Amino acid sequence: MHYRHDFHAGNFADVHKHVLLCGLAQAMARKDKPYAYLDTHAGSGGYDLTGAAATRTGEAAEGALLLQGLKDAPEPLASWQRIVSAANSGGAWRRYPGSPAFVKALAREADRLLLCESVPEVAEALRTQLFDATVHVRDGYEAASLLPPVEKRGLVLVDPPFERRDEFAAMTDFLQRAQARFAGGVYAFWYPLKNSHEVERFCRRAATLSSKPVVDFRFDTGAKAEGQMRGSGLLVVNPPYRFAEDMAPALDILARELAHGSRAASHITWLKTEA
Repeated sequence: MHYRHDFHAGNFADVHKHVLLCGLAQAMARKDKPYAYLDTHAGSGGYDLTGAAATRTGEAAEGALLLQGLKDAPEPLASWQRIVSAANSGGAWRRYPGSPAFVKALAREADRLLLCESVPEVAEALRTQLFDATVHVRDGYEAASLLPPVEKRGLVLVDPPFERRDEFAAMTDFLQRAQARFAGGVYAFWYPLKNSHEVERFCRRAATLSSKPVVDFRFDTGAKAEGQMRGSGLLVVNPPYRFAEDMAPALDILARELAHGSRAASHITWLKTEA
């Protein structure tokens, strides 16, 4: 059995991650030079929110579906809404895009997508949905060997399923190897907020190892769920100029709209401010 994101597509963690990813893609496009997007654990290009897996958990109902009618959203939340709406031809949200689809929607013609997916049938679906992307059927942590990209500019998303006990250690190792090959890349590491000690250890270790600034974006739903995912985060290494400041308004709205308890909050924390 392999991890199936169908059960969790469009949940609060997806929304938080993908709004940030949209912001990163927009920031990368502000410069004229093209960039490469590398996704180490790409998954599918899109997910059926009306399918058996999604309806069984109902997670999208407490995530993306709460935001379909949100008015006057700031960027990049507004772009996130437009992309999800376009995936549903402007109608009710029945499909939710995967990470590569969000980046593709904001990429320019010269920008390039490099997508890694270890499950062959999922990789084939990805090729079908994003036919002009380069799809590699391989373990995502091996993707450091694809760096640096020929464009000399790159955005890397590391978004593993957290099925391995050593997932945080694997991400730390990837950061070391990737920055050794491509120090100028922008790296984003997704993680679930379950075990606070493991999360803090990973964040501190990444900041210590990194040769570039590091900022942590964390969303706590406020839910009282000991041992279960109560939030998620995206650790960004070498963030674009003013990225943290630009993201704050949209993330505050997410904390309000997707709250599961009175203590829900969005946190932006600089762990390293200079190389």
